[in-house]
Formats: sequence, C-alpha cells, structure tokens
Amino acid sequence: MSLRRALEHLPCDRATETTVRELLQLLRTRAGRPLTIEETARRLERPEGAVSVILWELADAYVLHRDGICYSYTREPVMDLEVDRFLRRAASRSAMTQTNVAKFRDRYGYR
Repeated sequence: MSLRRALEHLPCDRATETTVRELLQLLRTRAGRPLTIEETARRLERPEGAVSVILWELADAYVLHRDGICYSYTREPVMDLEVDRFLRRAASRSAMTQTNVAKFRDRYGYR
C-alpha cells in the first residue's frame, strides 16, 4: 500500500501532520527496532490516543510493521522515497506557516 492511503484516512489538520512527521522521523532513526504505543507517545510527548490512531493507520497501510503491540519501520526503497517526499513537503509547509506568522507579527507589531 502507501503512505498516501494512510494519510487519506487521518484528519487533515496541522497537529496530525506534525505528529505523523515526528513519528516517521522517530521510527526511521530507529529502523528495525520496535516501539510500543506508550514508548512512542512518551518520546513524542503526545497523547497515546492520537499516537495509537496514527500508528494503526500507518500499519494498516503497510508503512509500518505491527508485531503484537509493537510498531517498527523497515527501510524499503519505494517506501523511503514516499516518506522522504512527505517529510520534505511537511517541513516546507511548516516553515512557510512560521514565516507567515513572523511576517504578520512584524507587520502589526505583535511580539
């Protein structure tokens, strides 16, 4: 399957996108080493409920591997390409939002 399929089943808001981005970055740095929902939520400093929904969707779309209560990321060339593309897009969108907020604050004198 694909990352795009998983993202289609998740809410389209900035908080979810940020959590998915941080989750994928965390699991990619630990490729092949499983994490439980509790460990993942603690490392990301996010609620377990939000993390579990995202992990479940990513595993359901075969982005992550689920082994009982543990989830892991296995590096595969095609999936790595799709994840890289998502991470770049999410990072640029986040940077653009931060830039727009900074411009607004400068323009209207908020600090």
